[in-house]
Amino acid sequence: MIKCPNCTAELEFDSKDQLVKCDYCGSEFNPKDLKVEVKKSKKQETYEGMSYSCSQCGASLLTFDETAITFCSYCGSQAMIEEKMIKRNKPEFIIPFKKTKEQCIDAYKKKLASSFFTPKHMKDDIVVSKFRGIYIPYCIYKLSCHGDVTNKGKKYSHRSGDYVYYNNYNIYARVDADYDGISYDMISNVYDRFSHAIPHNVSEAEEFNVNYLAGYYADTSDVSDHIYEDNAKAIAEEDSTRHLSKVREFSKYGCSNPKAKFEVSEKKIGMFPLYFLAIRDKTNTYVNYAVVNGQTGEVVVDLPVDFMKYILASLLITIPIFLIINGFLVLVPKTICILSMVAAAISLIISFVQAKKIHAREHHLDDEGYLDKNGKNKVKKKNYFFYLIKQIIGIVLGGFVLFMNFVADAYYYGAASIIFFLVILSFYDLVKEHNLLVSNKLPQLEKRGGSENE
Repeated sequence: MIKCPNCTAELEFDSKDQLVKCDYCGSEFNPKDLKVEVKKSKKQETYEGMSYSCSQCGASLLTFDETAITFCSYCGSQAMIEEKMIKRNKPEFIIPFKKTKEQCIDAYKKKLASSFFTPKHMKDDIVVSKFRGIYIPYCIYKLSCHGDVTNKGKKYSHRSGDYVYYNNYNIYARVDADYDGISYDMISNVYDRFSHAIPHNVSEAEEFNVNYLAGYYADTSDVSDHIYEDNAKAIAEEDSTRHLSKVREFSKYGCSNPKAKFEVSEKKIGMFPLYFLAIRDKTNTYVNYAVVNGQTGEVVVDLPVDFMKYILASLLITIPIFLIINGFLVLVPKTICILSMVAAAISLIISFVQAKKIHAREHHLDDEGYLDKNGKNKVKKKNYFFYLIKQIIGIVLGGFVLFMNFVADAYYYGAASIIFFLVILSFYDLVKEHNLLVSNKLPQLEKRGGSENE
């Protein structure tokens, strides 16, 4: 708890005015000027706060006030237990919350306004009101390249008979470049697909001051700071290649893709602001996450699809398209059968792509932070046959009828009807697969993954 110097009541940071305020006596303070006692260790400064452990998912949140925590910001459970005081090393930087909770909610609602297929409960005011502001630790990388780099060049020289001659070049260049501010979260429960989609502007970071944490939760890192080094190097090297390609000498001597090798020269820890929301589905089996950047207001959210809305919209679109096509084309039985097979093939391709993504998501193959903390387990190859069985049956049936070249139209109409029925069933599977892709099973929260909940 950060106390008011005038009345000892609880202080809270106001992201709109960028001031620390006391609701009891009305005092306002610049967070940079307000003096808070910070205990020091031998190596570096630390700060203390109250830690709460969730009885459902094991998440541990750090708070600096005495407000009772009634919702876990990661799984949405309505209970937090095992209260204790903890001490943490002080980060070097902090990006204060610039967006208020109201602005966060408005940005979220605006994001969902254009999403017709989103289930109604995701827009419920009671659910949306449970956005929770949390400071997340990020590792800020500085990449450097200072020295000579060598690239190969190759240019056509001449042709003699059956032989073509080229001139090969070694192109030497002096590169002095630094990339500072490339940052990645150090929390396994903040999935990469979220944190990468809503990056922070590190240039606005302030020197760490515990006063900015007043009224918000914080979390501490649970993955090592080396996990994203290769990603940071790749960003620096890709951008440097873009700049080096503009140097005339490289193109002059046939080097179209010049490269410079970067190394991590410095790593610092900063606390960056995020708003979290987690919403459980009606079966209480899965949870969908929404994350809002507390600095920029950018939103990324898992959007499931309401199947009834999807079918209704599909019918409203399909019927006029069918009437238009029927007005210009004569749909003979064979054509209808072929069109049904095409629909089944398209559904098969989409289902296969979805199934691969679900497999990767289930085993966290797309989340380096999670794998760093929990280790890369051996993942068995997935058998996708049963994902695609309906479409395969439909295509085989249509192919058989076309191959047999039956005289009676009833065979083609019958096959097309069965195929379209299987395609409709596969559409249900597609929606179900999509909802699995954008959801997370509750048991998986044992490693702490998510937000606030209904």
